[in-house]
Amino acid sequence: MLWVWISLFVIVAVVACDQAYRRYVTPRISDIFENVPPFNVVAEIGQPGAELLVIPTADGAILQGSLINGQLKNAKALVLFLPELRGNHWMARRYCDALIRHDYVVMAVDFRSQGESAEMPGYSPIHWITEYEMADVAAMLEFIESRPLLKNLPLLVCGVSRGGVAALVAACRYPRIRGVVADSAFGTMSMTKYFVDRFASHLIPSWVYRLLPAWHVDLTLRHAMQLSEKRRSCKYVHLEREQETLDSNSVLLISGGRDSYVTPEIAARLQSIIGKHCQLWIAPGAKHNMSRSVCTEEYDRRVLNHFDVCLGITPDVDFVEHENELATTAYSITEK
Repeated sequence: MLWVWISLFVIVAVVACDQAYRRYVTPRISDIFENVPPFNVVAEIGQPGAELLVIPTADGAILQGSLINGQLKNAKALVLFLPELRGNHWMARRYCDALIRHDYVVMAVDFRSQGESAEMPGYSPIHWITEYEMADVAAMLEFIESRPLLKNLPLLVCGVSRGGVAALVAACRYPRIRGVVADSAFGTMSMTKYFVDRFASHLIPSWVYRLLPAWHVDLTLRHAMQLSEKRRSCKYVHLEREQETLDSNSVLLISGGRDSYVTPEIAARLQSIIGKHCQLWIAPGAKHNMSRSVCTEEYDRRVLNHFDVCLGITPDVDFVEHENELATTAYSITEK
């Protein structure tokens, strides 16, 4: 009988300690989760020659965007460009210049409460993608279907940072999308777990964290995200839960070799989540979202050739040989 009481006491003590731990840690993780890094984003100004777009969403938001090469005859395809946090739709030319010069139509749209799009009362976007942004993507695709010159073109998506995450999730949800380029993209849970593993000592002693099983850490992170969702009145999107419907052959991931936010290790984790046929290029010396600025020619060649391949266009022979020479670099990063 004594052992029964001792066992019950131990169980109650463990549960009480666990509850106390969660009450202490969960709101602090939520605070860290919602803290936006100091991104140095320089938005672009309006450019002549582009058609201005106004796109309403199903829940009443009004999005602003632009269409480049919209009247181009014999266009190869339509590329939907999704900008980074604090960026705007005019940044499309910064990342898609090679596509514009090679007969692609580029449609770029600002998410709600960002750039030139109208603000949504009570919602301030951060670096994590929510269902609000995916509702915006749905509105963009409906707009495309309403335009005869656009709906008949093959559809590709290019996104940067959280826009890259939205591009990947869109490809999971909409089979019409034939190819994706995601620059500095990440998985919400995998990226959060990566940084928690490294900075948990700021919340609890390192020896305590090492004793916690992986399932307990994951559960705590999910509770922290749920708390954040409640506080911000939103629902976060997790690529990790939807990637099974994504064709890994259609995805090119790009990340900077000196990116301190979406590190090469995080990019490699995302590659493994998407699948073995997903391509990953680490731009040497590039910081966050700066891969094209640092490696312009290589960036343009890779993006252009990837989308050409997705469309069934024969890729440049010199590019294929060059890519094979660099392939071992990507594999070595993935294996670490």
